Amino acid sequence: MIKRTSAPSLSSSSVRQSDFIVAQEARATALEKADSERAQKRRENDALLDVNASKWRYESHR
Repeated sequence: MIKRTSAPSLSSSSVRQSDFIVAQEARATALEKADSERAQKRRENDALLDVNASKWRYESHR
């Protein structure tokens, strides 16, 4: 009887775990990028607001 020695291989659970970790890191990176893009867009839009707009738009009835 011949004994086979197999080369060390990754078990399927460790492969699935590493795939999960890679996907989780990709999601985290995408979320950070989206957050920074939203923040930048908010800063750009806030710069366009007229701070005096409410003074003429809304009249107080006294």
